[in-house]
Amino acid sequence: MYLAALLASLTISCFKQDPILQKPLTIATEIAEQYPLDAFGYPTSVGHIKRDVIQPNESLYALLEEMGMPRDSIYQVSRMLNRNFGFRFVKENQVFFRYEKKTPSLGKKYAPILILMESNVRYLKIDWQNNLLVEASSKPIEIRLRQVEGIISSSLYESLISQGHSTGVGIELSELFAWQIDFFTLYKGDRYRAIYEEFISDGEVVGVGRVIAAEFIHQNRRFEAYYYSDEQQQGYYDADGNGIQKALLKAPFTYNQRISSSFNYNRFHPVLKQRVPHTGTDYAAPLGTPVIAVGDGVVTESRYRGVNGNIVQIMHNGMYRTAYLHLNGFGPGIRKGVEVKQGQVIGYVGRTGRVTGVHLHYTLYKNNVPVNSVQIDLPSQESIKDSSRDSFALEVQKLSYLLSQGGIVMAINNDLNAGEKSS
Repeated sequence: MYLAALLASLTISCFKQDPILQKPLTIATEIAEQYPLDAFGYPTSVGHIKRDVIQPNESLYALLEEMGMPRDSIYQVSRMLNRNFGFRFVKENQVFFRYEKKTPSLGKKYAPILILMESNVRYLKIDWQNNLLVEASSKPIEIRLRQVEGIISSSLYESLISQGHSTGVGIELSELFAWQIDFFTLYKGDRYRAIYEEFISDGEVVGVGRVIAAEFIHQNRRFEAYYYSDEQQQGYYDADGNGIQKALLKAPFTYNQRISSSFNYNRFHPVLKQRVPHTGTDYAAPLGTPVIAVGDGVVTESRYRGVNGNIVQIMHNGMYRTAYLHLNGFGPGIRKGVEVKQGQVIGYVGRTGRVTGVHLHYTLYKNNVPVNSVQIDLPSQESIKDSSRDSFALEVQKLSYLLSQGGIVMAINNDLNAGEKSS
């Protein structure tokens, strides 16, 4: 006993002071074991992460109660989810994760953490280990550049899928060249190549970003597009710096007009006295106010049509279409099949059809789906500014080289969402 105490005393003394250097030394302390973090930012010591899906008729209340959350806390979580994130109910087959404890204590199988996936990247975190935490976040995303090229045999989408690329690339390309190519009439033998952004999370492809550069050979005509951005401008241009996407006006009037009813899927209809989706924008303008075409196109409809009253529809390209309802009358020469130019008068504000007063109902369609014309970002047809010509030329030179390198894959960002959270 005495010998052990003496040895312990000598050991401590040796640690405290170096007999040669005559200065104190730091007493050695045990270093805590470090655990790697998982995809949601938790150390692996928390438990084994288990993936599951919401079963039919399963509720968030039942799920949290099963995991051991107190009832008053469950009520608080529901309020926080609804108030901060517009979340009310879990959905059948919605993916979620929870942590199985390695050594369950007091009969509790799961750690007090629930991860509800809203998409394959974004999720809601409910954590009540210490204080109650409810927040929205997303997994880290890596962006890489990928190159694709092919020859059309039946359709662009089949060509992309056969090579293991997402159909999302086809959507991006069709939108990019929508003003020059009708993608519903592609020809066998048409060729394309492109460089695009691909989003990676946990080693899996979770989406595609913008096309960086592209070339399309359609009916032996060559079309090209390069993405460029600086402090002054951004968009798609040909090799000479000309904008390739024509602009659409935000509203069908020469002068600003007051919006009397906005785009709203849950609007109360003043005539029908019930909730009816309002997939357009109503402008309150004086009777007879000229209505203009928001862009170049072809008139596909010009007639009286029931509750819509006098209506004009214009197809601008394979992607954008516009409709103008309740007109008092039509502009000079406006009839089906006629080509119109941006700013041309196509009708006059009226009150025909099922309406309560004088106004214009205007709808913008993108890929035959009505979109909010006030909020949507429409393409610009501006050319590269003179001050950016040299910088743009270098970018085109670099992207042209990359386009010629078949099958290129290049990581350009290893943590797209670093520090990005919302609550």
